[in-house]
Amino acid sequence: MAQVAQKYAQALFDVAIKAEVLSEIYHDFTEINTSIQSEGSKLHVIDLEPKLTLDERQSLVSNVFNGVHPYLMNTLKIMASHRNLSLLGDVFKAFEKHYNEFHGLDDAFIVSARPLSEAEVEHIKEALVQRTGLKDLKVQTSVDTSLIGGVKVKIGTKVYDGSVQNDLEQLARKFSSAH
Repeated sequence: MAQVAQKYAQALFDVAIKAEVLSEIYHDFTEINTSIQSEGSKLHVIDLEPKLTLDERQSLVSNVFNGVHPYLMNTLKIMASHRNLSLLGDVFKAFEKHYNEFHGLDDAFIVSARPLSEAEVEHIKEALVQRTGLKDLKVQTSVDTSLIGGVKVKIGTKVYDGSVQNDLEQLARKFSSAH
C-alpha cells in the first residue's frame, strides 16, 4: 500500500509543480490531514462500503472536501474511485516529503541526556543546516538519560551520534578488538 500512496503523492506533486500551485495544494492538503487526524478518520468506511457507487463516493468526497484546490480534489476523487481514501494519511506524508525536499527542508529529531535550552537547540540546528546543506530543519527534541551526555540527531535516514554513550561503546569495541 505504501507504493500506492507514493504514486498518488508523486502524481499530485508533479502536477502541482508544473502548474506552479505547490504551496496552495500543500496548504489545503495540510488542513485535510490535520482534520482527519484530529477527528479520527472514517474514510475507510467509504472504501469498504459495497453499496456506494462510484458517483456516490466521488460526491461524498466533493462534499466533504469542498473548497480544496481542484488538482487535490481530482486526486481525492481518483482515490475514492479506487477505494483508496484510507491511504490519505500516507499520501500526505509522501507528498509532504516531496514538498520538503523541493524546498530544502527536513525533520531533525534531537535526543539529549537532559532537556536543551532554546539557545542550545538553535545552535545545534544551525550547525546541522550548515553540515547538511539544507535550507531549514523542523526540530523535535526528546530526552534519553541513558545517553549520559551529548546528543544524538536523526535527519531522514542519517544519524549523527555525539553521545557519551556512543563514545563509551566505541571505546569498549576498540579495547575488545585489541585483546
